[in-house]
Order: sequence, then C-alpha cells, then structure tokens
Amino acid sequence: MARKTLYELIDNKPEIDVEEVDIVTNPLRAWKDGIRFIPTLKNGDKTLSGIFLSRAEIQFFLKEAGLQL
Repeated sequence: MARKTLYELIDNKPEIDVEEVDIVTNPLRAWKDGIRFIPTLKNGDKTLSGIFLSRAEIQFFLKEAGLQL
C-alpha cells in the first residue's frame, strides 16, 4: 500500500529517485540502512515506518525531505 501511494505521489517527477531494497535478498543491507520495520521510507538519516502509512504521512515525509510534490 505504501509503495503504491509513494509512486502515485511522485508520478511525473523524474528528479525523484526511489530505490527499493528487498529485505529477503538483502537483509544485511537493510539492517545497515536502519530498516527495522516494513514498510520503511528513508531519506538521508530520516525514516518513516509503520504497519499502515497514510497518504498524508507519506506526503509530509516527502515534503520534510525537501521534495516538491
């Protein structure tokens, strides 16, 4: 659900780069990146995670990261 919302929000924004890390195939990388919960959005040292991330939470996180939506 968070993935779908994220991609809807950044549609037509080629300057925004999203990297998905599969924790099953890259558990060490996910751990080193501070991913402790699924889903997690990360920008720099800031993360947003939760069982259900609302559209408003994702928008706020992206705006706090300085991304223009």
